[in-house]
Amino acid sequence: MKKSSNISRMKKKKFKVRIYRIIIVFFLLVSIVGIAGSFYFRRASKAVDPNSTKSIVVEIPNGSSVPQIADILKEKKLIRDKRVFVQNAKNSEKAEKIKAGKYKLSQNMDNEAIIKKMVDGMVYQDGTKITIPEGSISTDIVNTLVKNKLGDRATFVKLFRNPKEFQSKFSFLKDSRIVTLEGFLYPVTYYFENGITEKEIFERMLSEFEKNYNKSVKSIADKNKYNFYDTVIMASIVEKETVKDEDRGLVAGVFYNRLSKKMRLQSDAVLQYGLPERKSRVMYKDLKVETPYNLYLHDGLPPTPIANPGIKSLIAAARPEKSDYLYFVTGTDNKNYYSKTYEEHMVYAKKYHKELDALEGKSSSKSGSDSSSSNTNNLNNEQ
Repeated sequence: MKKSSNISRMKKKKFKVRIYRIIIVFFLLVSIVGIAGSFYFRRASKAVDPNSTKSIVVEIPNGSSVPQIADILKEKKLIRDKRVFVQNAKNSEKAEKIKAGKYKLSQNMDNEAIIKKMVDGMVYQDGTKITIPEGSISTDIVNTLVKNKLGDRATFVKLFRNPKEFQSKFSFLKDSRIVTLEGFLYPVTYYFENGITEKEIFERMLSEFEKNYNKSVKSIADKNKYNFYDTVIMASIVEKETVKDEDRGLVAGVFYNRLSKKMRLQSDAVLQYGLPERKSRVMYKDLKVETPYNLYLHDGLPPTPIANPGIKSLIAAARPEKSDYLYFVTGTDNKNYYSKTYEEHMVYAKKYHKELDALEGKSSSKSGSDSSSSNTNNLNNEQ
């Protein structure tokens, strides 16, 4: 009986030892698998070829999920393992911030670098970079586009004069007073891909205008009950009549004050737009030239915008700064001098003209043009 009991205890002991061994082996295997998995994960997160100097352009479509992006990258041999890339993206907590577009990548980039580039939206532009400055007029814009071989001048001019070509996409152009695209060719930096058409270029600019106006201006203009086209016209005047940002709202207010008192705007910038050719300075004889843009002779706003305003001037036109000022002069120091009376205004005006005469007496300027440029003041004057 005692012998049987000893055998039973020995069996139990052996069983426990076996269990312990199994547990130890299990944890060893788990550790080995974990270490191996960790090693593989780190290795699979690294660059496919650290010594590669070749660039590969990939396009990530809108709405792509991270697994779909991993498929694209794996197909281009830019990552080692799709599942590891997906996990890298999730671990970065930026998976939802990856942006669509074209990217120039390389096999020398690890997963972290690829993810960062796509999160930052560092898209690859394989076309032509064009910057349209705020306040550019139609002629300037077309000159730039033609100079950079982005299209035919005659085609650009024809499209510029025919807003109906764009009304199906841009309903804001349906106002019957809108007879050109002046005012709507939004000033910003563009990347135009190779092969883009003249119409597509203007559509890109119109789209930028619509996006920025709706985002930052529309609600303000609607609240203040300003007409859409009148707001754009006023913004274009503000853009051409101001130098410093802090003056935009006050200058807009001056022009609105004059309109409310039935005073003519008498803007030299508007007058310039209607002249056959650009001038460095408006002369007294120009004040008698009969054009719809001579607001020394005509009441109200000009018939169209006189430039393509930036967002700050658009906001100023929609939300002018209140004051009692009816006049202003921009001095040779680029500072604005405001007046409530004509007499006070004339003091500043005479001082400005005297300083300008002195400056023009000391220097002269020469300008040239190439075959792709036009010296007409706006595309309405171009034959």
